Amino acid sequence: MAHITIETGSPTLCMNTSIHVVSCDSGETSGGTLYLLHGAGDNASTWQRLTTIEMYAAQYSCTIIMPEANRSYYTDMEYGLNYFHYITQELPEFCRRQLNLNTDPAKTYIAGLSMGGYGALKCALTYPERYRKVVSLSGVTDIRTRLHDPHMPPGMIKEMKAVFGERLQVKPDQDIYALSAKLLQEGRPLPEVLSCCGESDPFVEMNRRFAAYMQGTAYQFRYVESPGAHEWRFWEQHLRTMFDFLYNDKTIVE
Repeated sequence: MAHITIETGSPTLCMNTSIHVVSCDSGETSGGTLYLLHGAGDNASTWQRLTTIEMYAAQYSCTIIMPEANRSYYTDMEYGLNYFHYITQELPEFCRRQLNLNTDPAKTYIAGLSMGGYGALKCALTYPERYRKVVSLSGVTDIRTRLHDPHMPPGMIKEMKAVFGERLQVKPDQDIYALSAKLLQEGRPLPEVLSCCGESDPFVEMNRRFAAYMQGTAYQFRYVESPGAHEWRFWEQHLRTMFDFLYNDKTIVE
């Protein structure tokens, strides 16, 4: 496998940023492209350092792109940088040029964990014509609930205000429920969606509510819940779940 670390200046972010890429040495990319988003406590390198993601890239002959987003919630921040524009506009175009990526939407996927699960859902539900499938692992599926969590530390509240504004008001284009409903109303193509969460995860109740909502719609939606917490052991286990969903049309973990 080839591991490429790209350090590049971003016109959108007005600074240098990192992109980690895993792809087959042979150049075989029949499995298409997976954008893989990190969580709030991680960075662009964490997936590769803490999981067997390279093994799956080799097995399915796909290119995996892992961008840096800091603690932005993959959002054009109220008091900060435009990370949603970067992830959805600049990054794909940059990777297409530099890596000669196949941009066929039928072979383009997006996934993430925790904050990255929220980001992946937001990207796919905003631009459904670009992604065939989307996966959220322990994702923040209800951003309103997350922003008003009474147990959130004061330092994190300050971060959230930088992202969403002083009053922590969520706009429709930042709300997963509003975005999913809008696609249904407009009759646009719907990406297939997988959501996984651990039974002991602090986000499990919001994931259960999201699953109940999505399962009552026209989306092809699957929910997998199993023993586990908000930790890398759970996410490593469910890499298999994710890739079965993306490439084998299965979500069963034995």
